[in-house]
Amino acid sequence: MDGPNEELHELNFYIQRNIRYHMRRAAFFLYWGRVTAFIGVIFGSATVTSLLASSPPWVTGGAALIVTLASATDLVAGTADRAWLHNDLRKRYLEIEAEMIAENTETQLSKVRQYRSEIRRIEADEPPTLPALELLAMNDVIRSMYPKEKAEKLVSNLPWIKRVSAQWFHWDTSKA
Repeated sequence: MDGPNEELHELNFYIQRNIRYHMRRAAFFLYWGRVTAFIGVIFGSATVTSLLASSPPWVTGGAALIVTLASATDLVAGTADRAWLHNDLRKRYLEIEAEMIAENTETQLSKVRQYRSEIRRIEADEPPTLPALELLAMNDVIRSMYPKEKAEKLVSNLPWIKRVSAQWFHWDTSKA
């Protein structure tokens, strides 16, 4: 790939990665909020409460503790707000992508500075990123852009523990 086309490719790749990153974050927070609501509804229902009434005290105490912890975590983490934030950030990246798709290559090249400026404004609103999750989003983009043989050579391998906990921890991915 030559210089200008490579610059457009890298810009498109970056935008795609951020779209997928924020899509994953929004989905995670929506799921977390739904699980918390489900726990509250189930353990707060009259049926479950009456079933637990005849249980040993540690069972009823455990159920109350689960509801309290889930609700408190949901409230403190602000899962609904975070889901909306990441969905909004994803939409803003999608707007840049749509603008790029609508333009021919020459126009895209003339607007690279404008695209980068729009990206910086979005980045100013982004919370700190999770490196392992960024790597997973990057792998998604690689698999979508390249043939399978080339993609397998380019993707980064993360240990399974980092993959499953990428939404929760700020993992070091420098060796991935």
